[in-house]
Formats: sequence, structure tokens, C-alpha cells
Amino acid sequence: MRPSKNKLSKKMRDRLFIALFLLPGLFMILVMLYYPAVDGIVMSFQDVKSYNIFSKKFIGLDNYRNLFDNITYLGTWKNTVIWVFCCVAVEFLLGFGIALLLQKPFFGKKLYECVVFMPWALSGFMVGIMWKWMFNGSNGVINDILMRLGIVERQVGFLSNPDYALPCVIVAKVWTGMAFFAIIIMAALKTIPQDMYEAAAIDGAGPLKKFFYITLPSIRVILLLMVLLRAVQTINAPDLIFGMTQGGPAGSSHIASSYIMTEVVKGNDYGLVSAAGVILWLVTLVCTGIYIACTNTLKGGDE
Repeated sequence: MRPSKNKLSKKMRDRLFIALFLLPGLFMILVMLYYPAVDGIVMSFQDVKSYNIFSKKFIGLDNYRNLFDNITYLGTWKNTVIWVFCCVAVEFLLGFGIALLLQKPFFGKKLYECVVFMPWALSGFMVGIMWKWMFNGSNGVINDILMRLGIVERQVGFLSNPDYALPCVIVAKVWTGMAFFAIIIMAALKTIPQDMYEAAAIDGAGPLKKFFYITLPSIRVILLLMVLLRAVQTINAPDLIFGMTQGGPAGSSHIASSYIMTEVVKGNDYGLVSAAGVILWLVTLVCTGIYIACTNTLKGGDE
């Protein structure tokens, strides 16, 4: 019996050794992630402003009522829907086109890939600053090109006009996000057996028939999951907007997440911002649930 006890004690020592290494990481996750999340939920039911941050008072659902009475905040959700739909749709179409183009070798292909995929490596805030300079109403390169081509007669204040600000931000987001679809679709296309295309060519199928009857059906599951995943990511992408317009002018380019980010920086009403964060978290949770449900359904269908 003595050897078994020694063996058991060794297992316990190994588990304790592993636990000791895991504890610092677990502690950091609890302190840096879960504690702020729980505190934010609690704060959404309290009156917490910059001048009374140490004297919190429970006010129930007042912060949520104030949010839904705020026209600016409600407008951010309209912008969020436009932002997600336009960004994901255009990124998908351009990314798919790039992926199809890069399937065949051509001169300068590697250089072209570097140019196309480079924006994906840049931070959203940095991209926002760069496009802010490009859309500058006084000396931006976009205005310079349009004037040289004779499309406009004088400089246009793209980012100072409420009608242009959100479309300009969407353009910047598409530029940096289309590489996401291109990279994954390129990998997905390589999984399609070339024998299928060769057999279709023998039967007289043209490029369009090959695309709609072979390419799309073969990678439809990957495409759907990519779109859903990208939609969830795009909802929570305030950095580009914050770097480019900070939601202006007059909140016309704000989405829900950038509105929260801007209000946090202002630091006026932390309870109200926390309520906005909880609502965004719930919406993201629902979208994530839809993504997981679709993933499980599609996996079950394939099996």
C-alpha cells in the first residue's frame, strides 16, 4: 500500500504545481476582466458622476430610461445598423473578389498581396488618423484628387458635414477590413478539389456556372460563419471612428460603441455610460449566441 500512497501524493504535488502556475493568470483575468464587468453592471443602476464618484446612490432603472429618452443615443443604434451592414457587405464582396483574383499567378502578385493585406495589420485608431488626414477639408489628398479630375470645383468638408461623415468612416473601415475576408476565402478556395472544375469544364460549364454550382456551394458554410463573426466584430469597433471623427459632427458618425468610448473620455456620467455598455453587451451576447447556434447547426448538417 505504501507505493500507491507515494504515487497519489506525487499526483497531488503535480496538480498543486500546475495550479500555482495558473493562479496568477486566473487572478489577472478576475481583476482585469470580470471585476470591471460586474462593477459596470452594478454601476448602471447607480448615480455615479465625476463629482460624486465616491458617494454612489442606487437609482434603479433611471439610467436606462434616460438613455432611451436620449435622441443622440438612439441615433447611434441607427448608425450601428448602417455601419455593420455596409461594412460587412462591402468588405465581403471586395474580399471575395480579391481572393478569386489571387487564385491565379500573375506578375507582381506578391507585391499586390502585401499592399492588400497591409491594412489588416494596422490598428483601427491609426487607420482613423490616416484617413482623417486624407479626408481633410483643407489639404486632404481626396479633395486634391477630386479637384484635379474636375469632379468638384472647390474643397469639400467631408468630415465636417453630417451627410458625409458616416460614409467616409465606412470607407476607411472597408479599406482595413476587406483583407479579413480575402485571407480566409483564399484558404477556403484551396480546399475545393480541382477535379470538380476539370469535370465541369469537360461538360462545357463556363466561369459563371463553375462559380455558382461549385465554388459557392463548396464554401457556403465558411462564408456564412465569416459574415456572422465579422458582424459581431464590427459592432464592437469604435477605435477607427474615435480616431477619425470622434463621432462628429454632432454625433452623426457615432455608433453605439464609439458613443460609449467618447462618453467615458468625457467622464461626466459613469452610471449612464455603464448602462449603455450593458445594453451593448447584451446585443453582442445575442449576436454571439446566433453565431454559436449557426455554427452548431451547420456542423450538425455536415455530419
